[in-house]
Amino acid sequence: MACQRNTATVSQSTTWPKVVLFGDSITQFSFSNDGCWGSMLADLLQRKCDVINRGFSGYNSRWCVKILSKVFEEFASSDVAMVTIFLGANDSNLPANSHQHVPAEEYKSHLISMVEKLQMCGIPREKILLITPPACDVVAWGADCSLNGRQCHKCNKTAGLYASLCKESATEMGTGCVDLYTEMMKLQDWQQLLNDGLHLSTRGSELLFNLMKPFVVKLTSEIEAKFPDWKDVDNTNPDASLC
Repeated sequence: MACQRNTATVSQSTTWPKVVLFGDSITQFSFSNDGCWGSMLADLLQRKCDVINRGFSGYNSRWCVKILSKVFEEFASSDVAMVTIFLGANDSNLPANSHQHVPAEEYKSHLISMVEKLQMCGIPREKILLITPPACDVVAWGADCSLNGRQCHKCNKTAGLYASLCKESATEMGTGCVDLYTEMMKLQDWQQLLNDGLHLSTRGSELLFNLMKPFVVKLTSEIEAKFPDWKDVDNTNPDASLC
């Protein structure tokens, strides 16, 4: 895998540490009004880390495993504080959607391969967080598909199968994991966590953010905020504080 290597640690780097969000449309939309979990991360980590969105709407694990090397070659591994891999919403389409569907075991193998590639690039497994695909409200997603001239090929039970395989991948590879599917299904009104039956609503984004937060805080707790607080700047000699 082509990637930049650097022996310095994040804390020694002169660049801002990076939190890289890698996945499909739920990642691509993570700075939108509804799917705002990426924005929430950026707010949590302000002045500590850059939160970088590398989401690709409509992509599945079969395609993402092929582009991962190109996506991450711009980052020095020592500057990466954390990586999320959030895939499966498209893979878990039923086989009738042959363009996006990826068989379950192949999906799992791609997740494992992506973790291995990141490790080869110098990003340790402890910095990688796998996120399971969410539950799917087939009624709402079917209505959305109909409005947009598409057929619905989703099944919530199948989404749960892919979520379980994502969890297995994380266990086998020793990465972190957020089981978004299971946490959603614990709620009686879980459909309200989605804005169209598939993508996260604001409430769903808040749930995902809160599930991720302990993992994020653990990885970034020792990263210091860049530059002193304004109250600590010596106004009579700013160079002493800022240079």
